[in-house]
Amino acid sequence: MKMIIPRNKKELLKNITENIDTRYADSSATVLINKKERSLTLVTGQKPLFAHCVFILDKRSTNLKDTTFSIDGSYAKQLPYYFASNQDIELGFQTSSTNSSFIELFQIGLKDNQATLRRCECSDTFKEHLTYLEDNKKLPTTIVSKSVIERIVFESTEHMPFELCELDKKHQRIRVQRDGKVEDKHLPNDIELPISMVMTPEITKQLTDLCYSTNSNEIEIAQQGELLIFKVNEGSVTSSVAGLNEFHTKTPEKTQTLQYAELDFHAFKKELRHCFIAYGVIKKANDALLYLSHEEAAIAVFTGPYKFVYRVTVSKVSSEKSNNGSLYRFSPRDLLSIKIKDLIGATSTRLEIIKYQNGELKLGVYYSLEDKLPYRSIAIEKNESELPSVLAMLESFNKNQGNTQNEKQEVQEDLFAFYADEGEEY
Repeated sequence: MKMIIPRNKKELLKNITENIDTRYADSSATVLINKKERSLTLVTGQKPLFAHCVFILDKRSTNLKDTTFSIDGSYAKQLPYYFASNQDIELGFQTSSTNSSFIELFQIGLKDNQATLRRCECSDTFKEHLTYLEDNKKLPTTIVSKSVIERIVFESTEHMPFELCELDKKHQRIRVQRDGKVEDKHLPNDIELPISMVMTPEITKQLTDLCYSTNSNEIEIAQQGELLIFKVNEGSVTSSVAGLNEFHTKTPEKTQTLQYAELDFHAFKKELRHCFIAYGVIKKANDALLYLSHEEAAIAVFTGPYKFVYRVTVSKVSSEKSNNGSLYRFSPRDLLSIKIKDLIGATSTRLEIIKYQNGELKLGVYYSLEDKLPYRSIAIEKNESELPSVLAMLESFNKNQGNTQNEKQEVQEDLFAFYADEGEEY
C-alpha cells in the first residue's frame, strides 16, 4: 500500500505531530486508512490532550485498503522533516511473512542526494485514540468565523507574555494573568465576541497555526471543564486551560508602587551572575541587597569575607521621600531565573518595589516600559540594617570615581597643551 500526502498539507502534518509528547515512553500516533474516501486520518496525543487531522490522499496512492494501526510517536513526529518542501510525503505500508507490519519511507539527502530507508514497525491500534474520534463527533460546539478567531489571537498576542488571558464577552474586557496576579483592561469596542475565551500561550500558538493551515472559514469551539476543543474541516485539537477555576475567582489587587528604577537589566544580572559563579560562599548564602534612592540604584552583596557594591546605571528613578534611600533584601537565585531573552527592552527594564494589601513586598520586573503588570516578580523585604555600610561604600565609590574623573581631565588638558605647543590640531 502506497500513501501520498500532498506537499501543501505539510503544515497540517507539522501541527498535528507537534502534539506528540515523546517524553512518554508509550507515546504513539494512530493511522486510519479509508479506502472509499481515499483518506488518511492521523490521531496524536495522550488523554486528554488529543488531536487529529484528515488528509485526502493524492490520486497516485495505490492498493489502499481499510486498516488501522499505531506507530511510535518519535517516528511520527519526524515525518514532516524527512521530506523537502517541494516533496510530497510518500509512505509505504507492508506486511511481512510473519504477519507483522511496518510503515516505511525513503529520505533523500538535500546536499549529497543520498537515500535513507526508514522503517517503523506498526503496533496494535491505541484504543483511546479511537474512543476520542467517536466522542469528538458528538461534541456540542459553538461556530465562530475564522476572522473573529484571528482577531482574538491578535488581541491575546498583544498582551504577551501571560499565563492566562481572557477575552470576556459579558464584561467587554480583557483579563491578563502574569505571575499569579491579574489585571483588567477594556476590550476594544470593535470586537464582537460570540463567546468568552481564555487563552494560554500554547493555545495562542495552536490557533495561529490552525488559522494559517486550514481551508475552513469557520472554527468550531467546545469547552469541557478546563479543556478547549477546536474543530475545523481537516481535524481538531484539544488544549488545556489549567487553573481556569482559580483564575475566574481572582480580582485585580490594589497595589502601591513604593519605588522604581529604569535600568539595564543585562548589566544588573551580569553583576549578580558574576558573584554567584565566582564566589562559592555567595552562591551558598543566596543573599543580596538592592539600594534605591531618589537619584541612584545599587546592588550590594555582604557575605563574609566580601563586601561588594555595584552602582547600577539608571535612566530614571523614583522613591519614597527619604534622604538616605531604602535597602531591600532578595534572593539572587530568584532574580537570575528571570530570562532576559523574554523581555522586549532588557537594556531599559523597569523594576518596581510593589506593596500589596496584605503588606507583602515584591520586586516586579516588567516586560517593557509601557506594561502595567509585571512580567515576573520575586519576593523582597525591606532591611535597613546594612544601610549605613552601603551608604559609606557608595560615598567611597563616588569619591574614588570623582578622583578618577579629575585625573582623566588633567591628562586631557596636558595632551591638549602638548599638541598646541607642537602646532598640531587636537
